[in-house]
Amino acid sequence: MKKVSRILSLILCVVIVLTAFSSCSQSLGEVKDATEQIDDSVQLKLPVCTTDSFNPYLATTQYNLALTSLIFEGLVKVKGDFTTENVIAKSISVIGNTVNVNMNTSYCFSDGSSIDAGDVEYSFNMAKESDNFSKQLENFEDISASGHSVTFTLKKPDKYASLCLDFPIVKEPADEEDKSVLGSGKYKIENSQSLIMNERWHSPKLPKVRRIRLINMLDTASGPESVETGNISFYFQDMSNGSYVRKNVQVHETSMTNLVFVGMNSHNEHLMKAEVRQAISLLIPKETIVEESYLGYGQIADTPFFPGWKELKSVRPAEKSETVNEAKELLESAGYKRGEDVLSKIMRLRIIVNDDNPFKVSAAENVAGALKTVGIDAVVEKVPFESMEGRLLRGEYELYIGETKLTKNMSLSSFFSYGGGASYGIDSTAKIVSVYDEFLEGKITLQRFVDFFDVASPFAPVCFRSGIEMYTNELTVKKYGTVTDNYENIYSWYY
Repeated sequence: MKKVSRILSLILCVVIVLTAFSSCSQSLGEVKDATEQIDDSVQLKLPVCTTDSFNPYLATTQYNLALTSLIFEGLVKVKGDFTTENVIAKSISVIGNTVNVNMNTSYCFSDGSSIDAGDVEYSFNMAKESDNFSKQLENFEDISASGHSVTFTLKKPDKYASLCLDFPIVKEPADEEDKSVLGSGKYKIENSQSLIMNERWHSPKLPKVRRIRLINMLDTASGPESVETGNISFYFQDMSNGSYVRKNVQVHETSMTNLVFVGMNSHNEHLMKAEVRQAISLLIPKETIVEESYLGYGQIADTPFFPGWKELKSVRPAEKSETVNEAKELLESAGYKRGEDVLSKIMRLRIIVNDDNPFKVSAAENVAGALKTVGIDAVVEKVPFESMEGRLLRGEYELYIGETKLTKNMSLSSFFSYGGGASYGIDSTAKIVSVYDEFLEGKITLQRFVDFFDVASPFAPVCFRSGIEMYTNELTVKKYGTVTDNYENIYSWYY
């Protein structure tokens, strides 16, 4: 009898173990062998820096940061229209200064271990201290975690705060000696030279490419050449240096949330008048700047928000026809008489710009030319990057060409927060600042904020510049990357 009892106990234990394992491996699709040898000539090859970390919070190179979306997942995924899709989060609620998250208990790391609130807390604290993710979490004050529930406290209300919760969830190390880096994404780290398919990935869409070879790259300048020679399969060229390298490869323009704008010194005797700022905003030749200055790689910015944001579909931008005449009327209402000769003697505006960025220099020259059509004496001053900040801090300018990358919640805090990276020349006590806070709190609509922004014109949005995805000619790419993830559709790429 005791023997039968022991056998039944043993069977019960096996059932419990198998049930626990299946709860972390359900809906995985067909698990394919990822260990067989693959011909190098048809192997997907991506750039990496082998001396850099795979940890998304410690990585310092764009190569390794780009791999983050393959190895890790966030509480949510931000889609191309900047709406969220729950991933590790099962449900999210944003109420005032509080964001409550209930986690999906069926998700697990690539080693099979479950993801709990402690891993989220560990990842959040790392993200807050990391240069790579601190900006998108700057409004997050604190976190409390228990079991499979997490609560975030915000510094200020933000109804779009859930869009910031795509920071990578990394398994908390067992101790200081544990140097492993584990996530729950499409791939897991095999070694410094390869990623291998994560057979525990929750999606049924398992990648066609089971193993990705990682090619050590010394610098970004060699990226386009490496794609052309087939040394790597893919390279993203963000053109941040103001140049575009053309190669004999497949190319695809991809949108970015990098906002190019004309900053205005509202402390200047002329620019402190809203009518003058409105006139300048109307005169900026946005289409010319996109087509000529940025070689067509950009989207005109009718508002300070990314054009592809779903929330903007219901917003009507202000009608801007006969802009030159309207600008002249605004200048006249601000006390400036009509006539080019009269105005040029009164209003002289310096436009400062980085001298090492051809795109921005061209944009500044196009702005200056447009202002001269109404008689404003606009002068472009090209200054070294290292002295640009000093000029801005000292107020030694009237206008400047700036650029800032909006976080996924479309935050304008860089402009409207005291000391923000794009707040130069903006009066922190101006009405537009409190109106923006009211918008985030849900007290006014997006339409109301955009209408008020057009009147206040604290700065002039110009365009959102694009980047270039480059693929080797032999690679079949039916679905490209997205504005939020260059590797979003990598599961469908193949040779």
